[in-house]
Amino acid sequence: MKRAAGLSVHTGWAACVVAGGTLEKPEIALNEEIEILGDDERFCFHMAAEMKPPEAEKWIAQVRRKALAKAKKAMAPLAKLASRCAIVAKPGNAGSLEHVLAAHPRIHTAEGCLYRDVLAEASPIPVTVIAPREIDISRIGKISPPPWGRDQKLAAAAAWMVLTRALRETAS
Repeated sequence: MKRAAGLSVHTGWAACVVAGGTLEKPEIALNEEIEILGDDERFCFHMAAEMKPPEAEKWIAQVRRKALAKAKKAMAPLAKLASRCAIVAKPGNAGSLEHVLAAHPRIHTAEGCLYRDVLAEASPIPVTVIAPREIDISRIGKISPPPWGRDQKLAAAAAWMVLTRALRETAS
């Protein structure tokens, strides 16, 4: 299969683009947003910061299970559309819950890590995480109907990156 999925991660959702072809002759097979958690839960580490440690641990575990179940359901169709998946997100680990909740910037980092990791685990196809700074979207114009903004361009570019890598591997 000569298509890859690209996901640009946000707090509680991701832009998902399945792309084939090349930048010069693009093929967009899918362009949608995947909701992982709604507004009442998506800022889960912010909410955990207001709880006592044992309650916070249970809350985060519960939210993660729910997020994973929703992500698996939303991503299942990708196996029929693409052979690889690129997730646009920063690499790294947020650390322990105690460490995370001690500083507000770490809460944001932890939420990003949670959604990145949930999407990676939920993917029915092999995943590569690509940092946003590694992606150049300057040559990508409007090649799909709305929504088509920066997130969709990042997702499409990441999909083409993993697709190109996979094609090179097969050729060698």
